[in-house]
Amino acid sequence: MSDQEQILSLLNRYSHTVDGGDIEGFAALYEKGEWYVEGSTPNRGFKEVFENVVSKVIFYEDGTPRTRHVNANIELDIDEKAGTAKGQRYVTVYQQTDKLPLQPIFSGHYHDEFVKDGGEWRFTRTVVHQPFVGDVSQHLKNDDFVEGK
Repeated sequence: MSDQEQILSLLNRYSHTVDGGDIEGFAALYEKGEWYVEGSTPNRGFKEVFENVVSKVIFYEDGTPRTRHVNANIELDIDEKAGTAKGQRYVTVYQQTDKLPLQPIFSGHYHDEFVKDGGEWRFTRTVVHQPFVGDVSQHLKNDDFVEGK
């Protein structure tokens, strides 16, 4: 697999872990990285991402948050010699629950940074820029990290 294909697979793993209810798998993506909403304190490493991000997500009887994270408009700038990359993408989150008809609940502009570590690409940073927030009442226990508080 090319470097670009590996990074695209990593972006897909981001969506598949959280949408599939694999919160430990999601937090593990940031074991050596950070995830945060612009204007808030970075969550660094597995423990902080787990405790401050995914622990705020509501999970349903099927073990999932009943969401779909859709990545679009992906741009990657890969420096193969240095083993680093930067990217940006739009992420739209759709959700459907018994109380909420299928609808977009969030749309953000994500800025990602990556490093090739031991032959594998991993996240070093994801910063979420959040232009559009819909009804997240069925997705988040509270919306502090969406509001950037």
